[in-house]
Amino acid sequence: MRAGRRWLLVAAIGLLAGDAVLVLRDADRARARPAETAQPRAVDAGPEVVLVVPHAKQPIVLDGHLTDPAWLEEAVRTGPFLESDGTSLGHQYSEARFLWGDGQLYVGLYASDEDIRATHETQDSQVWRDDSFRLAFDDGAREYLFDVSALGVIADGVRAKASASTAFDYVWNSQARVAHELEGTPNDPSNNDEEWVLELAIPLASLGLKGAHGERIGLWLSRCDTAKGQPRSCGDWGRTHGRGALVLD
Repeated sequence: MRAGRRWLLVAAIGLLAGDAVLVLRDADRARARPAETAQPRAVDAGPEVVLVVPHAKQPIVLDGHLTDPAWLEEAVRTGPFLESDGTSLGHQYSEARFLWGDGQLYVGLYASDEDIRATHETQDSQVWRDDSFRLAFDDGAREYLFDVSALGVIADGVRAKASASTAFDYVWNSQARVAHELEGTPNDPSNNDEEWVLELAIPLASLGLKGAHGERIGLWLSRCDTAKGQPRSCGDWGRTHGRGALVLD
């Protein structure tokens, strides 16, 4: 069984087993959503969605393969990212997993993708123009931004929240580590690709966290993709769903 099908099967089993812990408030409240744009966008915050992130009991090997027992048995999952109308990101399934331990926030990102496009190869370059994920953390005083492409290239930046109109400081280095794996041939539309996976270890200290049980930080994630013959589109978790946050369990 190929990696993508294994992922979806395990994700489905895990969700049925109830290992993803989501706290939903006013989940049925209607929310107006703007038309989709080519980049992640702000929408009505809506209800709150909280990921309670388990402390990993088993070791995690950063190799781009989400096959460690900790990922399969312990991690909390976001479920599929949504487009602005509340539907999943078409046939381009996207999902994130989280664990923490050893001073790190571990993030697993999965993207099905029939046409992988990524050309930026330098850290802190404009990787958000590629097929990529975005992770945005908010501790109330600062915003931390991580854009990571299908090639595992990262652009990380920070800014004071009071300066939301200013650009992110990309001189800042979070010391995050990234491993990636992909099935397909990037930038070759003549064939059909299948998927790509990112595995991140972000130092908790770089997010202003001490690694204490109960610590909390705001979070939203997005994935942008250009499918064959289609305009660029983005799906997210933590904005269309409602305000997102994670708590260290």
